[in-house]
Amino acid sequence: MHLNRCILIALAWFTSSCPAPLQAAPAPDTGYTYSCWLNGWRKTPQDKSADRFGIETSHYGFTIDVDDFSKATFGRFAKRLSYAQALTQRPARLRTLPAATLALEVVYNDETYRATTCAAGLAKDNRRLSAVRLWESGRCVQHYDFLGLDFRNADGEALPFQSRLILVAWARNLSLSVELTAPKSEPGKPANTTIKGAAKVHLSLKTKAKTHKRETNLGGNWTPGTARSTALHIDLFAPGEPRHLPAPDSFQLTVTSNTHQPCTVAYSPTKRCYVATAPRLKRKWKANWTDIRNYDEFTITTTPAPNAKGHIPFLLDFRNPANITGLCPILCDAAGRPTGIPVQLSKNWHYPKMGAYLMAYTQLPNVKATYRLRIPYGFYGTLPSASHSQLSLIGYGGGKGNGRWDQLAIGCWGETICFDVDMSLTDVAITDVRALMIRDGLKGRQWGWTDAGWGGDWLMISTGKTPRKTFLPREVKTAYLAHGPCLTDVRHDGYYGPQKDVAYSAKVQTLRTDDFCRTFQTFTYTFTRDVTATNVSLFKLGRTFYAVIPTLAYGNAKGLLKQIPVPNTLRRGQHALRNQTLSGPGPWWVCFPDGYVPPQPNRKKLPDGTRGIIIRNYTAVLGGKTYRQPTISAPVLRTNPKPLAPNLDLELVPPAGIKTFRKGDTISMDIEMITLPRTAADYYGPNEAFRAHLAAHPRSWKTTYREAAGNDLKVNVTGGTLRNSYPILIDATGETVQVSIQGGVGFVPICFRGLPSPAGYTLCEQVGGKRIPLNQAVHGNDFWQTDYDAATKRYTLTFNLPLDGKKSSTWILTKTAS
Repeated sequence: MHLNRCILIALAWFTSSCPAPLQAAPAPDTGYTYSCWLNGWRKTPQDKSADRFGIETSHYGFTIDVDDFSKATFGRFAKRLSYAQALTQRPARLRTLPAATLALEVVYNDETYRATTCAAGLAKDNRRLSAVRLWESGRCVQHYDFLGLDFRNADGEALPFQSRLILVAWARNLSLSVELTAPKSEPGKPANTTIKGAAKVHLSLKTKAKTHKRETNLGGNWTPGTARSTALHIDLFAPGEPRHLPAPDSFQLTVTSNTHQPCTVAYSPTKRCYVATAPRLKRKWKANWTDIRNYDEFTITTTPAPNAKGHIPFLLDFRNPANITGLCPILCDAAGRPTGIPVQLSKNWHYPKMGAYLMAYTQLPNVKATYRLRIPYGFYGTLPSASHSQLSLIGYGGGKGNGRWDQLAIGCWGETICFDVDMSLTDVAITDVRALMIRDGLKGRQWGWTDAGWGGDWLMISTGKTPRKTFLPREVKTAYLAHGPCLTDVRHDGYYGPQKDVAYSAKVQTLRTDDFCRTFQTFTYTFTRDVTATNVSLFKLGRTFYAVIPTLAYGNAKGLLKQIPVPNTLRRGQHALRNQTLSGPGPWWVCFPDGYVPPQPNRKKLPDGTRGIIIRNYTAVLGGKTYRQPTISAPVLRTNPKPLAPNLDLELVPPAGIKTFRKGDTISMDIEMITLPRTAADYYGPNEAFRAHLAAHPRSWKTTYREAAGNDLKVNVTGGTLRNSYPILIDATGETVQVSIQGGVGFVPICFRGLPSPAGYTLCEQVGGKRIPLNQAVHGNDFWQTDYDAATKRYTLTFNLPLDGKKSSTWILTKTAS
């Protein structure tokens, strides 16, 4: 039977202060999924390579040529790779798959219509791939649709239906659905009448080894707007492996909200999972644009039949979240302790037909268990939470993007930074940049959207006579290792250039804190071919057309090197600073201490902050020579009406004079990008140490330097191995890990990796001979993060340490329960 009813569950909410065994099953190894464009989404006019879309999972791979569906590939992988291994290999496995043919046919009124392409394949402009829309993409599921299937009969006549191909991929199965819709009347044209005649759909995916096929009669008498679909389901399981989708009679699944409203639970043949549709919640607390300190929670119970195996694919379809810009679903046990079971964070707020929604995917062990799916918004415990989500752009910008867009937030008062790594909507990697907890003076509005200038970029290479970018990304894969809420971790691996001239790896993180935005970005660029460039930037802060930059300051670990007033006589293309190598010890830093965003015509003025970067590590090995001091330039992007200073970009560039790169050259960088309030009056957050600093040093480079030097941490570890100093990452080797820290500004993330269990640990600060447990809980067990690594069968626990004002501190993680 399919589950299409709800059972109301009375649940006693536990808030346990002492560690105890986890009240749910251990995290399962459920596999993973990736999607990518093998030859890139955005291309130069000279790039005539095929538009090849690819799905790669732990179990199989599938690719399709958007221009010609018959040119597909499909097959099972003989070797199992971990989520991280598959990322670093990029899509190499996809290029080894056997050839396949995808056939889509509709027989209508005794005529056979075949589709070998879609709207994206028919178009010729550089936005054509917008017709392949990304709905949800993450570790659990890939969900896309291909609009405008071009069904034609032997005479070239079009099928009188609108149509699309819907692709849903889990780790062990692939679903391809064809949807036909009777067209509605268009404005100014005669009204459509009922379309009569049965439509029989034939779907097949054929390889040399096997043909997968499905035939369905969708019936006749189609009134305008009627939509019907059929799907080809292909399951791929390793020999002896439990089925991904348990039989419906092998378990019971119920879902109820913490407002005691039951959810409708039913199996979705399109999504290939059990979907809990959340009702419109009757909250007793204020939602939307405010400091949301409560959670929406859903109780999930699973009751298996005897000897049940496999996992339960699950989706919470949540259409009325309290705030969509900053939310982070966490699967906890009955006591609210995070289990480490991954929950995919996919969402959209642009599509009017659906409204703002969260699609939270996971896979539940088919065992008897009770879970709490918690959704923090503004705060997780006592601090604003961190989130990194895949945000669908369907419904935004006239449908000109629709590719991968990552949106990060601290709290839920608007995004803090966004990334367009495929460059589907823009032509840079970094897009919206905003600030945390700022207002326009003491009487300014709180808990709303802000501004801090727009944009930035990762590697930019031009090989032509103009500065236009000629090396665009391709084969980019994205791994969502941690969506939050204490510290996010998302990786991107791919190439730049028409011949995959530069391999790159990027790690993006943001943190749970209450002072200002930090986005950690770690890069490695490896040249796979010789490249001679006319213009190169390794990292850019800027590309906003509406900023004013009166002052530029830069320095190192010891303090200020130079502060430069920016003349308003500079014109576009001129430099306030050019090829300046930063001397002295790192970390190095650069900032616009009094930069601001002026009012713009026809644009609402938002509270605005200023920007800076901290370069914590830099190594470039070029032509056999090693460079360890970064070089910066600050060109004028745009002039402003006098007497305003111009708008500057800030670029991290290769050492002066280097425009030729050899195969094997490498560049690695660890960059922290920050946005800051300029004055204490503009900051309304609770961090008094930060407020006192702003009051003493308004519009000052010292605010950036405080972060650069203060979080240049000196860390010593007993019972583990230090892997990174900021954010702190430790591989635990014993049941007790002691960490001594010198320095610290704000709430510093610390990760203990390699733990055998997600529960039974206590983190204490050693103060005056006493161990004081860290406790930032508000709703019970809500101040740490748990992540599970299926490859090692180990867990990572992440906390945020309050280090403001502590010259040194000692922290001890102990195993206190089994």
